[in-house]
Amino acid sequence: MLVDRKQVIGWLVDRQGGNPMKRLRQKENPTDKKMTNRRTYGSTSGKISVLLCDDHPIFLVGLKAFMEQQNGVKVVGEATDTNTLLKLAAKTKPQIIIMDMSSAKKTDFSVLHQLSELCPDTKVIVITGYCDEVDLVRSIRAGVMGLVSKSSDPELIMKAVSTVSIGKPWIQREFTEKLIGIISDPTNLMTVPPIQTLSMREREILKLVAEGMSNKEIATRLHLSVQTVKVFLTRIFHKLGVRNRVEAAQYALLHLNEWMD
Repeated sequence: MLVDRKQVIGWLVDRQGGNPMKRLRQKENPTDKKMTNRRTYGSTSGKISVLLCDDHPIFLVGLKAFMEQQNGVKVVGEATDTNTLLKLAAKTKPQIIIMDMSSAKKTDFSVLHQLSELCPDTKVIVITGYCDEVDLVRSIRAGVMGLVSKSSDPELIMKAVSTVSIGKPWIQREFTEKLIGIISDPTNLMTVPPIQTLSMREREILKLVAEGMSNKEIATRLHLSVQTVKVFLTRIFHKLGVRNRVEAAQYALLHLNEWMD
């Protein structure tokens, strides 16, 4: 499956061209001496609710402390694992989730799909120390709106929060070179096997479809509603580029090598 050139290029152009934060930053209030070292992010109508997740507790403590010092931002919870993250996301429905790449990879990026189901209006920013081209592409395909390096200035995290909170993607400059390499070099990692774009749950359902099980049987096996199974199948068909469950089953059987990766 080819990376969507127009979408990625559009994001890079938006990221590289100009500084959107010049339009988003609000001026500090010179009359409030206590707040002169703190910047306000987000709209004046309310604070941006942020949920944090990182499997390194020390980093998480530092990130939380920094975020809580910013005007216009409210930390509504923090987690060190994806199970806790999902529970807090369902409870708080935050505007922004900042999570580390390693946590997303541990679930084969399925946590990002789960988050989109639990709180579809929530936007996710992934923060990472290092990731390769495939991780970048897969995270974007899974719905990530922002990519930030852990080694960057903390101010860039806040710029990402402000940009993503208004529905615009933020990709840090350090990652754009890798993405440009993917979309400009046809011999590079330009293709991601369609099955590799499926979440763990989607792969599980596809496997049962390939075994000939009906929607009702799949729902019973996985303790889901039939309607939920139908929603998953629609996504699977779209990602694989097939029209129905028969073609999906055939695809799964014909691509066993990719299926086993």
